[in-house]
Amino acid sequence: MTETITASATEERAVDTERGTGRERVRRWLTGDFGKVLLVVLAWNIALTAVAWLFGPSTPASEGIPKTGIGSTLSLLSHTYRWDAGNYGEIAEHAYTGSYVPLRAFYPVFPIFAWLVKTLSFGTLGLLAAGFLVNLIATWLAGVALLKISRFFLGTPRSHWLVVGAFLTAPAAFFLHSFYSEAVFCALGFWAYLFALKRQWLWMGLCLIPLTASRITAAVFVGLCFLEFWRSAGWKPRGLLSWRVLWFPFAYVGLGVHMLYMKLETGSATASFTALKGVSTWSYHQFNPNIAGTTLTELKITVSALIGNRPLDAWTLMSHVLPTIGLILLLVASVYFFVALKADGLPLALFGIASFVMLTINNNVVSVHRYLLPCLVMYLALVLLAERRPNLRGVAYATMYLNSLICGAIFLRFVAGHWAG
Repeated sequence: MTETITASATEERAVDTERGTGRERVRRWLTGDFGKVLLVVLAWNIALTAVAWLFGPSTPASEGIPKTGIGSTLSLLSHTYRWDAGNYGEIAEHAYTGSYVPLRAFYPVFPIFAWLVKTLSFGTLGLLAAGFLVNLIATWLAGVALLKISRFFLGTPRSHWLVVGAFLTAPAAFFLHSFYSEAVFCALGFWAYLFALKRQWLWMGLCLIPLTASRITAAVFVGLCFLEFWRSAGWKPRGLLSWRVLWFPFAYVGLGVHMLYMKLETGSATASFTALKGVSTWSYHQFNPNIAGTTLTELKITVSALIGNRPLDAWTLMSHVLPTIGLILLLVASVYFFVALKADGLPLALFGIASFVMLTINNNVVSVHRYLLPCLVMYLALVLLAERRPNLRGVAYATMYLNSLICGAIFLRFVAGHWAG
């Protein structure tokens, strides 16, 4: 009997220890990166929803609000469903079975996630709620990855959190909150790079595969991770002889699967690349490798508008001025990052320059301020400048404050259905 009691007491103590360990894990999680960033992202989404509800109805409505169906009537999340959100919603509901050819230009990864969450909820979540949940999780994971990435380049906890703040206050950050693919793309790209920094090549590859199926600009993240791989080998050519280098061509399996899917759905594997040809509303979207010519044209338009030689109307501001200023800042950030960190900053510096090329190769910069969201070198460079030059710390804070005001103003335009990129 004594032996039985002793054994039971021992087992009970073991269970208590396990419970204590479990509670300790939960406590560490809640007070660690994941828990803290989750609270920040939740508060950020609540703030955007409040702004939409408080100020959206007083803004004159425009054509970006759906006339019928999802998002056409007022609901808690209807403000997230504007402009291109309708294309993603159509893909989530009906894939590419419709006759609207430009739909094929939109990649299916985010819509598939939204459809999957809606399906797994057994009808308890509508498409808007499912998409919001996907983007909430994706923004959270992107923020956690960015926080961890910042520790490789910045020295203080304040700096690490400022990088996350710079990301969430970017002028186009509200697209992370909307029914768009930005959040998922940022999450996959940031985690791929984080795993590359940690030399965890398997996990890096597993992030890059779905990333290349998300949009064509995934190529710059594949290049960034490749440069980080080479840097890990001391920039020695023989370091590229490792079998792990095969992860980089293998990353394009995702794009291959996407092309196969498009072949089955539309009859053309290259449907995503040709969908906008001949469409009048996208006539400005044409492949043009004359990067210098496109850049010079946009600079002329921007300067002319800013000095008053041409009207600074909504289209000029949203599709020329803001994107061009963003591209200039991307180049400046990339150069500064390399100058400040030398070889350690080279991968991200080249990533920024490659992004500049990718974002100007289609003869226009329309929506580029949105496509700049994944360009993490901009956030890191801003905070690095503040950390290395304490007298310029106010500049970093002022930039984030100004960006947040711009973000709020553009967001209200978006909520009311006006073009916002």
